[in-house]
Amino acid sequence: MRASFRALLAALFSIGLLLTAGTGPAQADEVTPENAKPLRFISYNVCGASCPLSEGTRTEQEMVAIRSAWVSGLVAEIDAWDTDLVMLQELCYGQWKLIRDALAPQRGGEDSYDSVWGASLASASDCDQWDPVDRRFGLAIFSKGQGSIVDGTRSVTFLPEVPTAPTEDRILLCAQAGLEGRTARACNTHIDFHDATTALQIPEVAELVEAGRQGGEPVVLAGDFNQVPEHADMNTLYNHGAGSAGRFQEVDENDKEQFTDVDCPQTADRCRSGEATASTTCSDHTTETSKIDYVFLSYEWFKTVQGDALPCTQGLSDHHLLRGAAAWEK
Repeated sequence: MRASFRALLAALFSIGLLLTAGTGPAQADEVTPENAKPLRFISYNVCGASCPLSEGTRTEQEMVAIRSAWVSGLVAEIDAWDTDLVMLQELCYGQWKLIRDALAPQRGGEDSYDSVWGASLASASDCDQWDPVDRRFGLAIFSKGQGSIVDGTRSVTFLPEVPTAPTEDRILLCAQAGLEGRTARACNTHIDFHDATTALQIPEVAELVEAGRQGGEPVVLAGDFNQVPEHADMNTLYNHGAGSAGRFQEVDENDKEQFTDVDCPQTADRCRSGEATASTTCSDHTTETSKIDYVFLSYEWFKTVQGDALPCTQGLSDHHLLRGAAAWEK
């Protein structure tokens, strides 16, 4: 094995250690596996197509090892957080298959996971680093427990677009999933970043998930919304803050380290805020440090929300991983 490849492989295998060992959260409000509430969630834009797995030309044997190391790093974080629901965005189909297969069996005492996939694009050229034949690109939900996703409940809804705006197809992926002895509606999305399209798609997502909430289901909605918490586009989701008309709370809304706005004083109990999930540290093409990734929970079913954005791990994604926790309200 070439020395340069050994070094690369060692770095990739260290991803899991970097995520779960002493790196801590991105800001001062510490939420750890030891003190977090029992219901656990992850939302993560994994940059499956846009972030190269390696530089230069590699043999297929080397690429197999690199893919395996990447998957091992993600699985380590899922296990360390004892995660109940995992929502992944910008996921290549070949990437999803490897994660699915790694999480499906009983794994030395760790929980197994059920999963559903939804394709937003039939082909993304850079997904060939995960599978040179099947280059589908989309979203996935992972639910703790074999068979925990209720058969026949998976749905994929394409979101509206502005005809004049250059954009790629975006979807909302939902399914009913077991959550600590109950059944919840789990939904995952990735909103387009163009202002006009964002303004269309976020209210559409809010309306779609509201139907499940009004039907009496606990709802977990996560994803990359490409919008900051205080923006008017988010009014249809949040159930607090100026202009809010939604029915959801967000896991990182009570971190007082982020209460810095005139409309969000330190005396507040919660604000439309949270730790940054997109930053210049994580990505060369990111121009601002901001929160754009979320885990929303229907307010009447969940309480005592907690959230943290983990430090960026180079080689895993260009976003910060967001993890959240909560307890049942009733």
